Amino acid sequence: MRKSLWTAGATLLFFAGSLGITLLFAATLFGVPEADLSAVTLLLLAVGGGVGLLALLMMRPAVLGRVGGVRGQLVGVGLICSLLLVGMILAGSRAMFISEHDLSILLTMLLFAALLAFGFSLRGAMPIARRVARVRWGTAQLANGELETELPVDGHDEISQLSADFNRMAAALREAVAREREMEQARRDLIAAVSHDLRTPLASARALIEAVADGVAADPDTEARYLSSARNELANLGRLVDDLFELAQIDAGVLRLDLEEASLHDLISDTLSSFRPQAERRGVRLVGEVSESVDPVLMSPPKLQRVLYNLVSNALRHTPADGTVALRAMPEGKVIQVEVTDTGEGISPDDLPRVFERSYKGEKSRTRGEEDFAPGAGLGLAIARGFVEAHGGRISVESRPGHGSRFRFTLNRV
Repeated sequence: MRKSLWTAGATLLFFAGSLGITLLFAATLFGVPEADLSAVTLLLLAVGGGVGLLALLMMRPAVLGRVGGVRGQLVGVGLICSLLLVGMILAGSRAMFISEHDLSILLTMLLFAALLAFGFSLRGAMPIARRVARVRWGTAQLANGELETELPVDGHDEISQLSADFNRMAAALREAVAREREMEQARRDLIAAVSHDLRTPLASARALIEAVADGVAADPDTEARYLSSARNELANLGRLVDDLFELAQIDAGVLRLDLEEASLHDLISDTLSSFRPQAERRGVRLVGEVSESVDPVLMSPPKLQRVLYNLVSNALRHTPADGTVALRAMPEGKVIQVEVTDTGEGISPDDLPRVFERSYKGEKSRTRGEEDFAPGAGLGLAIARGFVEAHGGRISVESRPGHGSRFRFTLNRV
């Protein structure tokens, strides 16, 4: 109802404006006598209103849409406008008492003009119809899975803009499909890695427990050693399950941290202390450098401890004897810059963009000193990135093969 009232009001306003402009030109430029202006006004109101109302009714989508096709509708609009002009001229000629001879000539000229208008309307509608048909073809191709479909953009009108929008949509769909395929491949790789790393400690623990149950451990010391090994394997299994749970929270976007003002200096000191025995067994120097002005930091201590643990353990795993692993923290403007550097084997340029992906593992990740570290499915760096970003920071890596690696992340200062 409101739309109909708005349409009727806009139509009346347009009609009144057209009539006012016409009478102004008639009185000033065309030289119509003032005595005739009233008669001309009545004629325009009667004929223009009647014929215009008829044209308005015929041009409604419910009526014109029955013609079918853009070409037919455009030609129909041109024909209706021509009929409106013919109706106005015929009514005016009758009012001016034109003779039958003059009327026949006028009708002949009007018929010729109407045919020309019809032909030009048809000629102008054909390229527009072809371009619309091309867009329809493109959408049909896209619906059938042809994501490489692109439409030519010729011109600057709405159809050209629609073609450009179509091309952008097709490009976005291609990118979305590519990302989905990458995620699917990453999911398969993760399942394969997790299946292996779940099966290994589970099989070891089961074998050890079965050995104790079958009486293979003949003395208490051997039985205690078997049970201790089984307990360690189950602990590794529990850590892997925890990793999967935390990664699922990160991927789902439901990870929520309880941030508080805490001491980053103490957290780094605790991390270095916990890794020092492993570093000494491997002959690796463990260095810590913390600026006195870093504290306090807005953080979740358990989650940030996990980030440091993952980065330092990863650095130790890939650093040979006589190498160095350094953990540093320093203020940089409004953030705290934390970095873990090592003098290890480094990361190849092909692997560098993928180090924070789920289930990523370098070629040598299983080949050196694994007895000092709990086995995993390559989730450590992915979890570290998720926790850092949950803190509002950013994490990055720089590395060259044979020259070690440098992991950096930022934290917000209080």
